[in-house]
Amino acid sequence: MIFLRKGVLVLTLLGVLLPGCSQQLDLLKIAGKNFAYEISHPIKPPPAKLNLFPKGNPGTHVGWIGHSTILMSFAGFFILTDPNFAKRVVISRRAVGLPIEPEEIKELDLILISHAHYDHLDLSSLKRLPKNALLVVPQGCQELVAGLGFSKVIEMKWNDIFQFQGLTIEATQPAHWGKRSPFDNDHRGYNSYLLSQNGNRILFAGDTGYSRIFEVKGKEGTIDLAFLPISAYKPDWFRRNHASPEEALKMFVESGAKFMVPIHWGTFILSHEPLTEPPERLKIEAKRLRIEDRVIILRHGESFTVLE
Repeated sequence: MIFLRKGVLVLTLLGVLLPGCSQQLDLLKIAGKNFAYEISHPIKPPPAKLNLFPKGNPGTHVGWIGHSTILMSFAGFFILTDPNFAKRVVISRRAVGLPIEPEEIKELDLILISHAHYDHLDLSSLKRLPKNALLVVPQGCQELVAGLGFSKVIEMKWNDIFQFQGLTIEATQPAHWGKRSPFDNDHRGYNSYLLSQNGNRILFAGDTGYSRIFEVKGKEGTIDLAFLPISAYKPDWFRRNHASPEEALKMFVESGAKFMVPIHWGTFILSHEPLTEPPERLKIEAKRLRIEDRVIILRHGESFTVLE
């Protein structure tokens, strides 16, 4: 099959550019794991259908579409993070179907892109979304979305602050990297974002390894809700850029956030750990820390509301 051969080629090129034979073998094992999973597992239906939130409702309403894609109603804005509605990311086919189609999202104010990796910046998904939304991308990524038809696109680098109709958007530096391909240079940025209005604050970490930046931001004001990634931590050398569930919980506690919703898990096979392992480890560690009531694990299509 053509897409399988292309996937092997991409991962082989990645391996060639990374030092050490063991890293090349790790990447090829991930490719093999994807092929075996796709042969033996059809795409599962989502556990729930995600319905759109009433815009005027008080509180913050969030729904998990899958991976790092969150649809939320916050401070009167409809916001979408790292939209990925694609069936496939390079060689990784979606494991769980979509709980909502992008064409169902008729109204959208803001789209946040954390970085240019294919699982976070999917051009085919952006093409299917309302073009009157403000599209926020990291430094060096505007050229990737040029021509998609969005009425306003802005680039943000670390520590930039942008005011959007009374909503404050702040870009911060996670522990990650920004190249879209092995052939990119290092000019592309990678961001986490803080959204705030009238004392209410939301953290969207995007993709990150363990970092103290969220502790710093938490000391500047209470964070009501933190979206933190919990997968792609095996093999161990991935953890420079991808937090384990335990590290994600450590960042959550250090940030002082009221609630945490884990993201970046259970949708695409991007690493060695089983798809179901990250939330199970998260539950065990949250229980050990006695904060399980503050850790909200959503299944695809499920939603959660933070009351004002």
